[in-house]
Amino acid sequence: MEIPMKELLLAQNSLWFSPVPLDSLHNWDPTLGGIFVVISTICHFLGGSSFFLGLISFVYIYYRPKLAFELSLGLLTSAVMVSLLKFYFESPRPFPYPEAFDEKAFGLPSGHVYSAVVVWGLLAYRIPKLWFRVLSVLIILFMPFSRMYLKVHYLGDVSLGFGLGVVHLLILLFFLDRFYKKDSIPTFLQTEKYRTLSLLGIVVTLSPISLDSPFLSVEHHHSLSGVLMASGALAGFWMGVLFYPRFSKPEFLDWSLPKCSFSLGSKEFNIFWNTVLVRLLVLAIVISLLYVIPGIIIKKSIWKDDLFLRYIRYLVVGFALVAIVPLVLQRIKKGKFLQN
Repeated sequence: MEIPMKELLLAQNSLWFSPVPLDSLHNWDPTLGGIFVVISTICHFLGGSSFFLGLISFVYIYYRPKLAFELSLGLLTSAVMVSLLKFYFESPRPFPYPEAFDEKAFGLPSGHVYSAVVVWGLLAYRIPKLWFRVLSVLIILFMPFSRMYLKVHYLGDVSLGFGLGVVHLLILLFFLDRFYKKDSIPTFLQTEKYRTLSLLGIVVTLSPISLDSPFLSVEHHHSLSGVLMASGALAGFWMGVLFYPRFSKPEFLDWSLPKCSFSLGSKEFNIFWNTVLVRLLVLAIVISLLYVIPGIIIKKSIWKDDLFLRYIRYLVVGFALVAIVPLVLQRIKKGKFLQN
């Protein structure tokens, strides 16, 4: 249902979309301004797509593949929802705001807040360590404050992002606990019976391209770009889940790091760090060849703003992370650096 323009204008003139709450946060600047800037800057990067891509890569390669799948599902579905809502609501951001934190997409809802609630909430739920749960809760709580302090979002933006993030997290946990229980099924789903349906789902992720138009505003273009980047990465992850088990040996469908001994020069210490470094090297090479270098080439071409190519780039990097990286590791010394 389309929101009447009169109601939208009234909402944007209210306290929810007013600079007053943003300005009030700076009343403590003479004494605590430096601390707030540091916290806000850290939160800015902790809620960004580059950090989350690195986090998922780390969890997948070094910790638990299944948790990485859950994180990617939460992050990418939330990113799709945020970008679609931004595209629909067309709500402007505060102006002016610091150039160092320039955001070109629309403001409502806050993607940093939405994604922080989903991703850090899921991590806190899955990792039962008190210190980590406290850290996750602090990040979630500081994220709305930081976005307002940096004057890149209104109170209404962060409030809606927080509320929708909580709903999204609860729905995600419900489906994960019902259909993807932690210890009940293998890391990689056996999808032979649902392969056609799964491939259809991948095709559906490309459907937002139909919203593209040469007449889109800059804000619309960047909001739609966010949809297609998240959709492409989601499609790539799911393709990896589908195809990796078909080309992998059974013993390489789950992995973690070997136990580490803190005795320098010991056999266990050397095995641990060799495994860490080899996995990191393979990950860096694959991501560079299939994502970084193509991105540099595209940015220098006439297709730098093409949304379909952006979708393909993220599909490729998602598939490379899930399938190509572990397949390459299997070939190095008969999978020595991929086994538990």
